Amino acid sequence: MASKIRFLLPLILISFFTCAQIKDSLTITTQTFKINDSTEYTYSRPRIIDLVRYIPNDLVGFGKFTIQKENLKWDALTIGSTLAIIPYDQKILEDSEKLGHRIGGWDKLSRYKRVLGIEIVPTSISSGVYYFGNGNTTLLLSGFFYAVGKIGKDDYRALNTSSELIEVLLAVGVATQTVKRISGRESPVAATQDGGAWRPFPSFSAYASETPKHDAMPSGHIATYVATLTVIATNYPEIKWIKPVGYTLGAALAFNMVSGKVHWASDYPLGIFIGYVIGKEAANRRITKNVKPSIEIPHQTKYKTSYNYNRFNNTNLLGMTITF
Repeated sequence: MASKIRFLLPLILISFFTCAQIKDSLTITTQTFKINDSTEYTYSRPRIIDLVRYIPNDLVGFGKFTIQKENLKWDALTIGSTLAIIPYDQKILEDSEKLGHRIGGWDKLSRYKRVLGIEIVPTSISSGVYYFGNGNTTLLLSGFFYAVGKIGKDDYRALNTSSELIEVLLAVGVATQTVKRISGRESPVAATQDGGAWRPFPSFSAYASETPKHDAMPSGHIATYVATLTVIATNYPEIKWIKPVGYTLGAALAFNMVSGKVHWASDYPLGIFIGYVIGKEAANRRITKNVKPSIEIPHQTKYKTSYNYNRFNNTNLLGMTITF
């Protein structure tokens, strides 16, 4: 009996490892998704480390983007629009505040009810709109795409989108906080002068103790929102309603924060720029785009032509016959 057990044990182990190898060989490492008739996106299996491993690349990529010759026009547009809006910031703020009051409390600071000790439930439409730019919304969307990915039997596109949302949330946070600590611009709620005072390079203690006096430029909410929208829209370009709905909600968010004295209008261009570039950098990194060359069908002639040469009355004649 013992000899039979010793004989069967190697067979069981061999069978186990053979099945494991077969399973590994059948594990899909990439998935391809059809975007349209000529384009496909291929994704690799995401890993947990991907949540944070690319953050330095996102920040370096953003820096490279700003200095590349072909992108200088976007730098100029961002800086130019910011400088153009600054002189009108106070007027825009006051008019937005009046309009926000007329449409029902949009001129007030957003409030939330606590659930399990976390302020998460909006108390008004205005509060709900403001929440779109909150990092918690990006986290919730990341969780949504993760659930979709798992329910869909490891949908790599959804899982990568989930990972990218966490990635851009952290990368945008680093980028915007760095610029905020350089610009040191007053938020409207704490403004001591029209348009807010500028206190460049505040100390860490001053920034921590009196944050509203230093953290207006750029808008972290707008940057986070744009990065989130960019990641989702880049991964799902075939869903046409994502961009128009996203841009509409983004405009509502921008108005909400000006009318509620959270930001100046000129805080937005740089926030949009940061969010878009980092969002694109994160999303495109994990997409392999397969574009099929368009095939042109040669035009089929529906008629035939023939040429003939004749001589009539000492005159050379060239003739052509068209047959339909």
